[in-house]
Order: sequence, then C-alpha cells, then structure tokens
Amino acid sequence: MDPGSRWRNLPSGPSLKHLTDPSYGIPREQQKAALQELTRAHVESFNYAVHEGLGLAVQEFQCTV
Repeated sequence: MDPGSRWRNLPSGPSLKHLTDPSYGIPREQQKAALQELTRAHVESFNYAVHEGLGLAVQEFQCTV
C-alpha cells in the first residue's frame, strides 16, 4: 500500500453535511476513553467551582463585609 494513498481521498474543503444528521449531537452510549481523558480536568474543575468553590466564595465575601 502506498503511504500517500490515504491522503488522496481527503475532501477538498470543509463540509457541514453532518449537522443535518438526525443523530448529530447525541452522545454515544460508550464514549471514547481518549476524549474522556482530554476533558476530565475541565469537567472536574467546573464541578469543583459549582459544588465547593461557590460556597467558599460566599463565605469569603461574608467575612469581608
């Protein structure tokens, strides 16, 4: 197999055809592990900010008033 052959079948430009797919935006039952690892830090920091960080911020604000 020619190493360059896989690049010959690439589309010539961007396409929005997947946006009209009825299943677009619906998460799969099993997500890819690499995607979960990539976003884990962002999700955990958001969860901390919502669950613990807001309470700490309110306590700090009340102490300064």
